[in-house]
Amino acid sequence: MYSVAVNAHIRELIEQVMEYRDQGQWQKLEQLFTESPYIDEEVFNHEKPGIKAPTSITYGWRRLIRDIYYSARHTLGAMKIERTGKKEVNAETEIEARYYSMKDGQRQVFKMNGTYEYQFRKVAGRWKISSLRLTVNNKSLSTLGA
Repeated sequence: MYSVAVNAHIRELIEQVMEYRDQGQWQKLEQLFTESPYIDEEVFNHEKPGIKAPTSITYGWRRLIRDIYYSARHTLGAMKIERTGKKEVNAETEIEARYYSMKDGQRQVFKMNGTYEYQFRKVAGRWKISSLRLTVNNKSLSTLGA
């Protein structure tokens, strides 16, 4: 049975993932994951996919985003949400990410378009991310004008 309320809640959780990443709200972000989610972002961060602790996930994101880039902006595109069981939901969303850096006195933007595939599981009455997989369709680096 499909629920409009579940759809809206999952959509909100996905939006929070991107918002918390952009704003550096790492502790809030950690709370959106199960205790041992499967993470596959190898195409972006070159880390082997696997089961990771939420603190490890957010540490990697924080290190990558804040140590290399001075700003990050994620924009969500089309989203599909499908309830696959009483306590399971799959979701897929298009993503556009922009990461801003400064190199040799020039502002640069690294753009990436792709798809995030989520699996959510209901744990203790709350929907949490149990799996996250990134597929990158294209990426580019360009210099921004003055």
